[in-house]
Amino acid sequence: MTKIPFKPTLLAGLVSMATLPFQAQASGFRIPEISTVGTATANALVANSDELGALAYNPAGMAFHDQAGLVAGLTDLSYDLSVDPTGGTKTDSNGKNNFVIPNFYYLAENQGKITAGLAINSPFGLETSWPQGTFPNFGPYAAFEPERSTIEMFNMNPNLAYQIDATSSIAFGLDVYYLNKLVFNTQKIRIDGRGSGLGWNLAYLKKQGQWSFGASYRSRVDVEINGFFDATAISQPATTAKTSFEFPDIFQAGAAWQATDKLSLEFDIDYTGWSSFDKFRITTPNGGMVLTTSTNNWDNAMAYRFGGIYQLSSATQLLFGYSLDKKAQPDDSFSARIPDADRQLFSIGMTHDFGGWTLEAAFMHVATDSRTINSSVSYVSQASGGDYDPNGTDAYNGTYESSVNLLSLGVSTQF
Repeated sequence: MTKIPFKPTLLAGLVSMATLPFQAQASGFRIPEISTVGTATANALVANSDELGALAYNPAGMAFHDQAGLVAGLTDLSYDLSVDPTGGTKTDSNGKNNFVIPNFYYLAENQGKITAGLAINSPFGLETSWPQGTFPNFGPYAAFEPERSTIEMFNMNPNLAYQIDATSSIAFGLDVYYLNKLVFNTQKIRIDGRGSGLGWNLAYLKKQGQWSFGASYRSRVDVEINGFFDATAISQPATTAKTSFEFPDIFQAGAAWQATDKLSLEFDIDYTGWSSFDKFRITTPNGGMVLTTSTNNWDNAMAYRFGGIYQLSSATQLLFGYSLDKKAQPDDSFSARIPDADRQLFSIGMTHDFGGWTLEAAFMHVATDSRTINSSVSYVSQASGGDYDPNGTDAYNGTYESSVNLLSLGVSTQF
């Protein structure tokens, strides 16, 4: 490999890639499955006032529960990801492809018109890993070819709901994001980081006869990230750096209809403000020197969700759902670390009340459209000019395919 002389812009290129997040099964790197019942209904729950598993989607529903309650679950997420690179050989991502994602919600007994609750879940994340030589267009800059990309984070979300009247309620809460583990390696560079940030959420729920209407908004969350990378494999010094990343805001709105005594149906729209993943600045730890500004130019993304719950018996419910999630990543900033594409989500599930506690189960299959990238921007020419970011260049040309399966088990109870 050609030895690359060290420059401040080289350092900038290395660190700027260290803040990017990773492949998930909704638009961008979002994981919307934050309860077992939500997984079973393809996340169409924002207007549901009955299910405890709906509270993570719309905490205003707490006001319609008279007793304290608890929901806890685990979701096993497995995915397959491969690329058939232009001029190369079809390759599977060889990183960890199976994850267990916990979710939790505690609902306190209401105090007059006020009810408190706490959600803990993981709304963003996952991992990709590409073996050396997967992408053939890095040439003398093969040190920057991506290798492992990992993110682990969770959200702690306390809420208060207020009963406006017998048919409506509002809720307000805080979103505490903790980025526990960020790994963003190239074939020659080792990078990690972690950080935290604070946001807020607001929700509303209205019941009107056989209908109910819900809306939920979660603010953007600016996470301050402190990191370290080791470039000694290419004879460059190790150093520390910092940046901030703004996780997107999320808006959900929906209508639920009690079609019969046994069947309820819901349709939701879901907006994720991925335009926040646009520009961010990398500096030295004391902020005294700007190392780079990275531009990604993601688009805001919409999802359309439909779910149903059928009361099979007094103790058993059947659940089903379908969602269409639109991609956020444009071709001109495509990255193999986050090979985003349109997705369709198909889900089924059931709940059974054993008397005092309820067992919940769900299965979801995510069918992701294949995506072909054919950029005319030469990465080697760009890198020789000092810009080492391969996003949107011919370094990532090829066809990307992926699929995701989720199996979720949970329990809920009221007391």
